[in-house]
Amino acid sequence: MIVRQLQALRGGVADTSTLIYLERLALLPLALGAFDLLLIPQVIAEYGLRPAGAIVVPASGTGPTDQLICRTAQALAQPVLSEDRQVLRHACRLDLDHYNTLMLVLALCAQKYLPMASYPAHRQSLCAFARYGAKVLAVGDAVYRELLAHTDSR
Repeated sequence: MIVRQLQALRGGVADTSTLIYLERLALLPLALGAFDLLLIPQVIAEYGLRPAGAIVVPASGTGPTDQLICRTAQALAQPVLSEDRQVLRHACRLDLDHYNTLMLVLALCAQKYLPMASYPAHRQSLCAFARYGAKVLAVGDAVYRELLAHTDSR
């Protein structure tokens, strides 16, 4: 199921942490070409600029940026793209699909924007600065194995 979700992922409402992580992985331009990264003005202000190719959308309502990201995603029927545990929990409460950068890397692989063989190096790079717990990494690794099996069976 997750393989199909990653193959079908077309973008979502991203927060600042996602932009920073993709930039640190040198994947931000690729992700902006592959996905519709929707940014509310508050995220652009936090990040300091609007990345070329990002789509600016108005925030739905007022309040803290973390909540606005989720409310905007809900209003636009889009997934939430975030590294922030609070944002992801809020997305979960709203029953929104949500993905961290590890899953975005896997989506880039699933959609053949990146070679499957590049995942381990990107995972290792993420581990150098991301605060992923063992469970998050285990899920990512399981999805990677599933993607490999799916690719090999073709």
